[in-house]
Amino acid sequence: MTSAIINNEKEPPTVVKQDIQPNRPQPHFKYTTFPVKGYNILPTRNITSTFARNDTTYFPGSKAGAEEISPDPEEEWRDTIIIHPGSRNLRLGFASEAFPKSVPHVIARRFINTTQNNDMEITTSETEEVEEKRLEALHEIKGELKWRMKNAKRRAVPNAEAQVIGFNTTAFKETILDHNDPYKVEWTEPSSDVEYYVGEKALNLPISKESPYRILYPWKYGTFNHEDYTSLNALLSDIEAIWTESIISELQVERSDFKNYNVVIVVPDTFHQTYLCELVTMLLRYMDFRGIIIQQESTCATYGAGVSSAVVVDIGAQKTNITCIEDGVVQVDSRISIAIGGDDITKTFASFLLANKFPYENIDLSTPFDWKLVEELKEKWCTMNEADISVQVYDFFARTPFKPTLKYQCKVYDEVFLAPLCLVYPDILDNKKKVLKSSWTPTDDKIHILITLIQSKMYQSYPIDIAIAQSILNTANGSEEKLKRYFTSIILVGGGGKIANFSKVLEDRVLSTELAQRAFIDRVEVLPAPRELDPEVLVWKGASVMAKLDIAKDMWIGAKEWEQVGARLLRERALLM
Repeated sequence: MTSAIINNEKEPPTVVKQDIQPNRPQPHFKYTTFPVKGYNILPTRNITSTFARNDTTYFPGSKAGAEEISPDPEEEWRDTIIIHPGSRNLRLGFASEAFPKSVPHVIARRFINTTQNNDMEITTSETEEVEEKRLEALHEIKGELKWRMKNAKRRAVPNAEAQVIGFNTTAFKETILDHNDPYKVEWTEPSSDVEYYVGEKALNLPISKESPYRILYPWKYGTFNHEDYTSLNALLSDIEAIWTESIISELQVERSDFKNYNVVIVVPDTFHQTYLCELVTMLLRYMDFRGIIIQQESTCATYGAGVSSAVVVDIGAQKTNITCIEDGVVQVDSRISIAIGGDDITKTFASFLLANKFPYENIDLSTPFDWKLVEELKEKWCTMNEADISVQVYDFFARTPFKPTLKYQCKVYDEVFLAPLCLVYPDILDNKKKVLKSSWTPTDDKIHILITLIQSKMYQSYPIDIAIAQSILNTANGSEEKLKRYFTSIILVGGGGKIANFSKVLEDRVLSTELAQRAFIDRVEVLPAPRELDPEVLVWKGASVMAKLDIAKDMWIGAKEWEQVGARLLRERALLM
């Protein structure tokens, strides 16, 4: 039996050989632990989980859409205030109204030691290189006017410049007594008991070099003015004073009733989140509003224009923002900000007038009343319609504090057309003043880094037509359909571009850029404002429309949750890009 067992152990087991052929080719797995496409290893329920996304899970305070932070339906939007701050003007009004109230975004505050900031002054000291660039740009601007006049079959007036200078040199001025002046300015009498004046009262305050008051604009180049303020708290204090006084005087809302009102605040697209948090804290904690919504300017512009996709060109007083909107969403790569705007047109226009012997030769743009005069002349006289370019005689009135009004006669020719072209030929501008320097004394490195980031986001001077084409190309990513759609849906907003026929000139300039030619663009169109709406209030109107939509119900932010959660609420309840 033992031998039988041994013999059995020696015999090898019989193995049946089979050719194993795979039923289908096996995939070539890479050397990675990541699941290969096509094999769902992760359960779908975990991927689409809403945990930690819904504010009911971890937000203290009011929930999204809660009644205690939302407008009262019975008020029919009379308890919702839309605030759109700008570098020069503050536009505010109830959402139930058709148009906003516009007040100067300025404050005149009393200081012990004052040093006037002559930011608007036209300087003459410059290097030879800058002067050479300026002369070259002036030659190009005049060449463009000649080409447009020829293209429109308009003949230039011979010897026009000599006619203008000859008339203005011997222009007669007339003194208008106060009782004959229907537009007499009520100058503000300074009082020792008043610490500050805001709005029109601040601009009508007669300020000299020895005056204890100083004119300050807390908003500059589309963000906080960190040049003229020593601290962020001082700046926020002035903003709160201007906004509070404006709401009380313009909207007849008492300070104690702010807690019964909601606010929609419209901020620039490139507004930094740190500054935005400070604004929200000011509105909810210190001004004590019931709830707020934050919206971006370009998105509100599309709401106001009634389009879902467009290129928003916002020409403000001191900056121009260009942003592409796709289905109501800001395209981050398309955002371009340029430090030129309507104020540069005003300065350029004043320099052209003075070069042609402007009768009011003692004009000083550092004073609010002379700046206001040139602004009015720019709005009345400047045009980009070739048919209006001829030697014309105009009357204007110069009003200075506590002096009789003076009436002048003046002749102008091509300066009314050349001045707005500074947006296309920025070399003609004096850019020494555009260097954004900070006078803040930062207590830590974060504020210093923040200011550096804000400065790096803005081009100092850049042609607006090239910037528009570049913004579109950054967004389209080579898509021919997107290129054509964006180039034919440009929206002009802001008060800086309110020049007759400016949109047609901008269409020609954008179409002639090398970027548009390389993309084989054959048509550029600037969309007109709907229902003849003023482009200056288009953004405010869009914010008013947005506040009434159903989507806005979940976007209100109250004081309780803001104090507890802070900036995280901006991600959850604000459509900011």
